[in-house]
Amino acid sequence: MGVHGVAAAGVRVRAARVDPLLADRVVEALLLVGLPVAHGGHGPGVHLFATGSADDAGGGTDTGADDPERWPLTLRWLCSARLEDAAAAAGAGSPWPRTRQVVADSLETALAELLPALGLSAVRGAPTGPTRVGAAGSATGPGLEQGQEQGPGPGLGLETGQEQGNAAGPVAAEVEAAVRRSAALAGLPLARHPRAAGVALAGCVPAPGAGPVVDVAWRPSPQLPATPLVSTAVREAMHHAIGSALTACGLRTSWHRPADSAPHLHATADH
Repeated sequence: MGVHGVAAAGVRVRAARVDPLLADRVVEALLLVGLPVAHGGHGPGVHLFATGSADDAGGGTDTGADDPERWPLTLRWLCSARLEDAAAAAGAGSPWPRTRQVVADSLETALAELLPALGLSAVRGAPTGPTRVGAAGSATGPGLEQGQEQGPGPGLGLETGQEQGNAAGPVAAEVEAAVRRSAALAGLPLARHPRAAGVALAGCVPAPGAGPVVDVAWRPSPQLPATPLVSTAVREAMHHAIGSALTACGLRTSWHRPADSAPHLHATADH
């Protein structure tokens, strides 16, 4: 039985093993980004397995994304056990399979976008296919030199909301709770203190006549290199991913684009 419930019976599966050196590099990159690793296929987080193994449900195209020689490692996003179980047990007309698929697609697309900035080759051969990874670059990858820490740049350190040019305001308790529930359902970690990685929330003043809203951002590990190539790739990929994931889990999200700072994500509860 594959990781997404796809049976391997009747399919010739090669005796594939994960390259430990490549897997270590991918795990290091994931921890720098702030994403959890689903060790042994137990989520939530990124599940790593050998391309062509029993866990591999395929999904590539004729672009060569299924070539285990070029792309020996495959990544899949596992949502929370609650969402995975609900999707697996859902009957006709249930929204859970679609919710799980949108969350997984969002995170897997983000992986394919940000891992190259961390010195790894990555590709998605199909919109709903897995993310394939191959070794590339130097031993540590661009910008992964030791001793560089990521400072709280725009869109990353959101304790007050002032980094985004907003007037700081209290985080609406109802919306904050809704964002936390949706993030947990998707399997995304929450940044519970200023140096924690994960989904970070900040209060902001809503537009006149609008309901309560919060700023939502992705905060990577403090160890993520501060080089623009790396920090920008991680910020942009993860912010789009969490926007799609939270929307799939029942929130309303929108991009706020102030003239004096970078665009950032707003979320509010959907009633």
